[in-house]
Amino acid sequence: MMHPVLPAIDHSRFLKRYMFLLIVLCQLSLPAIAKTSTKPYILVLASAPGKNLNWKPRQSSLYKGRTIYVEHTIVKGAPWERLCLGYFDTRKQAASVLGKIQKIYPGAWIHKTSKQGKTRVLSTASTSTAKVKKIPAARASSLPGASSLNEKQLDSLMLRARTDFKKKKYDSSIRYLKAVIAANNKKYSPEAYELLGLARQRNGQKAHAANTYERYLKLYPDNDGAPRVRQRLNGLLTETARPKEKIAMSASEKQNEVVTHGSLSQFYQNHSTTIDDIGSIETLSQLVTLFDMNSAYQSTNLDHRLQFTADHVYDITDGKNDSEFRFIDAYYELGYRKTGTSGRVGRQRLQIAGILQRYDGLSVGYQFTPDMRLNLLGGFPVDFDNKTSINKHKTFYGLTFETGKFLDHWNMNMFYLDQKNDGLTDRNSLGTELRYRDRTKAFFGLIDYDLFYDEINILQLNANISFDHGRSAYMTVLLRQSPLLTTSNALIGQKEQSIEELKKVMNIEQIYQLARDRTASSDTTSIGGSLPLNETFQVSADMTFLRTGDTVASGGVPATFTGGTDYYFSTQLVGNSLMMKRDSNVFGIRYYSTLPSEVISFIVNSRFPVTRNWRVNPRLQYDIRNLNNGENRNLLRAIFRTDYRYRESARFDFEVGYDKNSGETVGQLLGKNTLFFTLGYRWDF
Repeated sequence: MMHPVLPAIDHSRFLKRYMFLLIVLCQLSLPAIAKTSTKPYILVLASAPGKNLNWKPRQSSLYKGRTIYVEHTIVKGAPWERLCLGYFDTRKQAASVLGKIQKIYPGAWIHKTSKQGKTRVLSTASTSTAKVKKIPAARASSLPGASSLNEKQLDSLMLRARTDFKKKKYDSSIRYLKAVIAANNKKYSPEAYELLGLARQRNGQKAHAANTYERYLKLYPDNDGAPRVRQRLNGLLTETARPKEKIAMSASEKQNEVVTHGSLSQFYQNHSTTIDDIGSIETLSQLVTLFDMNSAYQSTNLDHRLQFTADHVYDITDGKNDSEFRFIDAYYELGYRKTGTSGRVGRQRLQIAGILQRYDGLSVGYQFTPDMRLNLLGGFPVDFDNKTSINKHKTFYGLTFETGKFLDHWNMNMFYLDQKNDGLTDRNSLGTELRYRDRTKAFFGLIDYDLFYDEINILQLNANISFDHGRSAYMTVLLRQSPLLTTSNALIGQKEQSIEELKKVMNIEQIYQLARDRTASSDTTSIGGSLPLNETFQVSADMTFLRTGDTVASGGVPATFTGGTDYYFSTQLVGNSLMMKRDSNVFGIRYYSTLPSEVISFIVNSRFPVTRNWRVNPRLQYDIRNLNNGENRNLLRAIFRTDYRYRESARFDFEVGYDKNSGETVGQLLGKNTLFFTLGYRWDF
């Protein structure tokens, strides 16, 4: 059912007309600047060593309106070529096309436009896509990145994900980790799943974090990280189900005292890959810095708080010397202690499901009783590519109502959100979170319903039950739209960068329908449990079933087909204090069957406390992967991690690992080895 369209609120008519004029001029001048575009981003479809290679791009309608060209570069002193697709004004625009491009070029990644590399154009923006030849299957498999993300790309993604995570840039870290997981790479998937769950948890997405942890345990039950993940999941479910304590409104706090604390961390990551018949390539070399500071001051009746969090990534891979800075949180908060009334202005997060996680704006809260609080908020949602600027296309307002504990074991919150994108309704959500917890049971339920589209965006139920003798079981059911149904989804696969531009070529009803067409449904069910065998050993097992629906073709964007249900099974045996006091050892087997492949993994992971402050963590993994296209790939991974804490305020981390990839495709032997290490520190003050 199509709802009536409300008239758009024109906050700045002059600015919109000026931006439209700039966009028109850029579109008119695009053919003339095919080789020297000032647009900062491109997509690298594939890369290979050599000169004047015979590139034959695969046929795709995604090329329409864009330029396909070959860029020359130097890697480790040797000539390389990159097959590129340009150009994109923002990283977000490039990211919206990347997911579709990776279906034909799985190794594609976003890159900044080169100002020095020589290029030769294969197809300009005005060239018909029918003239693009389809690359033969044998040739495609011979190009790095044609069948999967190469080591350099994966290393780069994981490095950025780890860096953003350490800098508390959880939104971007989650985006990178999703890309790594989508690559279905044995080397990185376990770490990516674990880090994704932790990033979501720290980003306030507790329901999604629990689901990610459960999926990890289903996929990698015998992984050495499974005990950590299981502990986090149990703790999360327990925390999620814990009734909120009454919010104290005491006026007896310390006065006239300024308290400041924070952290500074830096990590350097390097990845080098050696490919048979090619040689060694540095795929990742980055220094990530994260700074976080919180300062609080209390006067007689008022509480003042200043929060500042930012990160910086310095990428020197292949001598790029790229630098990127981003604000994560930057806000001032003022609270009146006697009534619990408070206000916050700046870039901030509200950790309630259904509400966007980060935004630039204002929030005001009033506490009616110690158990009831109402929050009003509004501003500009922070998109993926908003680093230091404010999103000028999206605005929103909303409210949340929170309760403390009631009926001994329950607590809940309700939320409402109305979001606009260039004057059109983007989201109009109403929902609630409900939690229950007692000594042996924890339940969590969430529903997010979109009033405008008349669709359920998220429906989730988590249950965690503890039995006698240390036995436990859990179940998670998650039904959701993927991605969440918003009008912004209409931009997926389109050359237009904003809804305002899309309104120039489509009417409003077409835009709303296009948003529906680009949104699929996703169903995930997980069941698992653990059983202590004795004081030393514990066994656990879980299974996950994941189904993602198809999307229809419309607006020049092809349909997507998922091919059915993915299955994930895992089991692991955990032994404690086997070789020394307080050590932890995991022996696991995991199996998963998806449309592209079937994988079975064997994992041994141990953690030893050498001293009170020093721990070492060796890990060994062997994966056997059979692709549905007939390829066979094996991975042997050895990792050694260690961390040392100094005086409770500083921690030093070091990790070194080696991957040996082998396999066969179309009668051709494949060999690729990767050496990677991470070195860094974190200082808490």
